[in-house]
Amino acid sequence: MFSKLKESISGLELSDVTKKIKRLAQEEEFIPRDTASISLEKIREGIKPSIMVINGFMSEGGSDVEDWIDVVDALYPNHEVIHVQWNAGNVKKLILDEGIAPNTEGGNLGKLALLTRASTPVGMASIAGGLVADKVSGHWKKAFNETRHVGLELAIAIEDNEALHGSILMGHSLGGRVIRHTLHNLAPNLVSVSYLLAAAVSANEEQWKDIFDKHDDLRVINCMSKKDYVLKSAYKVGTLFDHDPAGLAPLCDDLYGNVLNLDVSEFTSGHTRYKHKVLGKCIADELKLLPKDKRGQLALGSI
Repeated sequence: MFSKLKESISGLELSDVTKKIKRLAQEEEFIPRDTASISLEKIREGIKPSIMVINGFMSEGGSDVEDWIDVVDALYPNHEVIHVQWNAGNVKKLILDEGIAPNTEGGNLGKLALLTRASTPVGMASIAGGLVADKVSGHWKKAFNETRHVGLELAIAIEDNEALHGSILMGHSLGGRVIRHTLHNLAPNLVSVSYLLAAAVSANEEQWKDIFDKHDDLRVINCMSKKDYVLKSAYKVGTLFDHDPAGLAPLCDDLYGNVLNLDVSEFTSGHTRYKHKVLGKCIADELKLLPKDKRGQLALGSI
């Protein structure tokens, strides 16, 4: 079977594909910019702590945060909301419009399930050929590098503005990666709570141990879905299949008492279907089950 699969990679040796993906997946040297990578837009006035929402891949129209309000209001209806704007890009266009995934009947993003037949770079290359190395890995690498700049600048913005101390961060997709970089750069315990939705960031302990050691008061709510075909396919290729993202697997395998992993597969139909009222209510209902002191740590005074 392996030989047949390898033969199906038209004019492309497996070793070439793997080497190319490895090269593209390597992080670039980080050089801080002189120009701003983010802007902060106040969506509404309200009580503190501020809720800072961060979009990621798959956000149609990066400046629109109306969908975030549906989630925020289920948890923090009276709080100030700030949108962290950054250049996330659009992986839907990359995958479907540029031919990486078969754009079959109706162009439904769910057709990415076709790519999940392949659990290794070999299988993925058998479907998409050299486009995998060039477009998928290269695109994710560019996006990953951008999140490092965004995370550094957001950390500085929070530290420099006392009104933002204790903020609650909510990140979708690559917004979850932005949160990890922000916490990495941030002074201890200036963020009280972080919500990760379909997070395109490693769930492995080694990526988070230093974060939790430094921010020992931090609470993280990680929302995962088994129906996320973007993370199952495109993300896996972009990271050379070397780890599970938090949007698919429990963050740190529940090793830390300040992490709550929620499987929300029942309430999401895919990577883009997280930010809606039903999911917000699902999260709120789960958090209502926590003891009163735990809810207090999450600033959930109104639910």
